[in-house]
Amino acid sequence: MSEPICVLNAGGWGTALSVLLAAKGCQVRLWARRPELAQRIAAIRENPDYLPGVSLPYNIHITSDLREAVAGASVVVVASISRFMRSLAEQLGPVVSAEQLVIHGSKGLDEETLMRCSEMLEAALGPAHRGRVAALSGPNHAEEVSRGVPTATVVACRDEEVARRLQEVLATPTFRVYTNRDLVGVELCGAVKNVVALAAGMSDGLGYGDNAKAALITRSLAEIARLMAAVGGQPSTVAGLAGIGDIIATCTSRHSRNRAAGEAIARGRDVVQVQASSPMVVEGIPATRAIMKLARLKGVEMPITRQVHAVLFEGVTPQQGLAQLMTREFTSEPWM
Repeated sequence: MSEPICVLNAGGWGTALSVLLAAKGCQVRLWARRPELAQRIAAIRENPDYLPGVSLPYNIHITSDLREAVAGASVVVVASISRFMRSLAEQLGPVVSAEQLVIHGSKGLDEETLMRCSEMLEAALGPAHRGRVAALSGPNHAEEVSRGVPTATVVACRDEEVARRLQEVLATPTFRVYTNRDLVGVELCGAVKNVVALAAGMSDGLGYGDNAKAALITRSLAEIARLMAAVGGQPSTVAGLAGIGDIIATCTSRHSRNRAAGEAIARGRDVVQVQASSPMVVEGIPATRAIMKLARLKGVEMPITRQVHAVLFEGVTPQQGLAQLMTREFTSEPWM
């Protein structure tokens, strides 16, 4: 398979997807925003900043020229962090053609507008792409995908034909791809799961053990389902790969930046220190602001998210946040 594929953003996830597709035989163009990073990756055939120890096959061409990266590609994979999605989408508007399929692998919302990543891309790309932009989500750590560890993921798109085409392009013997029409639900799960991972990390940092983490994960599913129903997603999507699958991986893995950040905060580091300690963005921090803003706008109760927000931005300690959760008014378990 020598299909030309463009992957935008040479972070860990973009690099991992490039390696995955190149191993399948695709001709991959990997775009790096910084010219010096593109030159370094091309010279040593490795991305030491974001995916150390993984060799890049020679059918991956690295460039910092966006137009060159996109030109002639049958599929454009956007792997930018959500904070940069709006500006990147605007740059893509003039260079992506109507025939090219676009899929993003980002997890988060725009803090200012609360738009999902597919909405930002569709707005910039124009009418030809309306309803045809897809999202890739699931328990997909770049470190494992790039090394061929068995992984499952989901491609969400309102256009079933586009979803099936992308399923064929992305699937490999170690990367199993499912389709889902609930684009809203899949994207929302991807945004909220990083908030949950921060909470799980805080629980780890306080030494609370398995019971507390299991309770946080389970009750977070109820929060996500309520929010999803309010914004037009399918609450059942929470039970899939983009929901509980990704939450399990992100809340338990040694690879999870968000879980590690929550643990560090619980052990006394402040948010600014935690963000500055890694070259990669801790996406749960801006996601917490965006999700809390959306929940208030829609009138949805999200107590775990509320306490994570209080710890990150309102001077509440993790111990105080947990006490607030444990002493809330009694209620029943059903999600809806």
